[in-house]
Formats: sequence, C-alpha cells, structure tokens
Amino acid sequence: MTTTEQYTPPTAEQAPEPRASRTRKAVIAAAVALAIAGGGGAAVYAASSSSAETSAQAGAPGGGPGGAGGTGGGPGGGSALMDALHGEFTTTDSSGNYVTEAMQTGTVTEITDTTITTESTDGYTKTYTIDATTTYAAMGGGPGTTQSTVTKSDLAAGDTVTVVATTDTSTAVSIAEQTTT
Repeated sequence: MTTTEQYTPPTAEQAPEPRASRTRKAVIAAAVALAIAGGGGAAVYAASSSSAETSAQAGAPGGGPGGAGGTGGGPGGGSALMDALHGEFTTTDSSGNYVTEAMQTGTVTEITDTTITTESTDGYTKTYTIDATTTYAAMGGGPGTTQSTVTKSDLAAGDTVTVVATTDTSTAVSIAEQTTT
C-alpha cells in the first residue's frame, strides 16, 4: 500500500526568500563587513604608535594602506579599501561605544600648530584639527625597511598622509605619514 502526501504551500512566514533577495543581502552583508574590517584595519594601522607593531606591519605586501596589494590583496580582498582615498567607518571606542570616524589619504597642502589640510588625488580637500591627543606614525616603505618615528614637526606640505578623524569635530585621531625609506 502506498501513501500519498498532500502538498500544502508554505505560508508567507514559511516561504523561502527569493534567490535574488538572498544574494543581494549576502552581497550587502559582505560589503559592510569588508568595509568595517578594512576601515578598522586602516584606523588601527594609522593609530599604531608602537615601532615594533609598525615595523611588523610594514612587511606586508604593498607597505600598508594605500599600497599596491595592501592587506587582503587580490580581487575582492581588503586591498580595495586599503587603496581608499576617503570615507567613513564605524568602530568602537575604549568603552565599547560605537563611533563613526573619517579616513582620508592625501597630500598635505597646509599644516599649522592646530590644523592639517589634506587633498586626495580626486580633489577632495578637508581640514582637520590637531590637538594633544592626535597620534603620529610612519607607514609604508615596503619589506625590509626601517620605520622611523614621526612627530607633528616632521610633517610638511607635499607629504602624503592618512588621517583618521572624528566625524563630529573633525579632530585628527591619528596621522600616518607614508614613507619610502
């Protein structure tokens, strides 16, 4: 004897999502995760003030943020974000609160005791406040190079830097100078 089951169509709550919707959600989730990971990595890299950490990171292909390849190299990897000119990302502060920060890589067009102005290769220009909490680092140079210590007085018009700043006050959290030696 055979039994037959009667097919009952799923209700709206039980129905699977259309494939296009699932794919779109997966792509959006992956892009958001990559943006957070890459932006956070750039912020951590730029904010790093330890010469040991900076030296270790300098050995990465492409010499760090902005370099060819960068972290995660290859198509679809983090290198696209490491080559980013400017944008915003969300991270957590030391208390675990979410904060939105801005990142810009560009050429210093002006620096004073309290501000730095940078211009990215696409023409985007922004002035950031510099205060006593701003940290400085060197980045780049490629494998086998020695990272130097950077201070505000080392920065000058024409230098290439990556600035990470608060979005609410445009205060530079960190400034990393790209070096070649």
